[in-house]
Amino acid sequence: MEETALLTDDEIVAICAADGRPWPIGLATVEPTVEELARAGMRGMRSLMVRRLAGSDADKPGVRPHAMIARDVAAFLDATDRVGAYIAPASDHSVLGGAAVTAARTPRGWVVDTATAAGVHALRVASSDEATNAVLELAEKAYSGELFANETEASNWVCVVRYGSEGQNVLTIRPSSVNGVVDSSAVNTWDPERIRAALR
Repeated sequence: MEETALLTDDEIVAICAADGRPWPIGLATVEPTVEELARAGMRGMRSLMVRRLAGSDADKPGVRPHAMIARDVAAFLDATDRVGAYIAPASDHSVLGGAAVTAARTPRGWVVDTATAAGVHALRVASSDEATNAVLELAEKAYSGELFANETEASNWVCVVRYGSEGQNVLTIRPSSVNGVVDSSAVNTWDPERIRAALR
């Protein structure tokens, strides 16, 4: 599996701004307000330039991310479907609070974004099996109890899996516990096949 350079949340925002489209999922270190996104975009473009992942083009005004980086981010933005697992506070499952893995289906296959709690991303092209394993690994570690160091962490944090065209299927996973809604039906058992089916 070929990976791009590691990218920070700020750099992701900058690349998306150059592309003209917003990042479609949460970012751990950037609040989704106009002001914060503008600041992150400026920091991100500076960082890309320092790391030599962006430069100027004599035929176009302004600074642009290098083609490989822009291509991989654009592939993620072009996704027709996404399946993701992320750590969230137990008090608010909609908030990204830690590591996240999102597999995005594109017309040419899957792109997987693995992000740390510190907002560092690795995007890579993946097969269906690789995308499935990446998402399932985080979810299965949450269910088995390996993800959380102790009972306090397990009570403060959850692993959330979202999938479906509008992210309407949601599973909340804790050690030996699953709750959620899949295809409008309540779910309270762990069945990895649900996630595998979403990634076929």
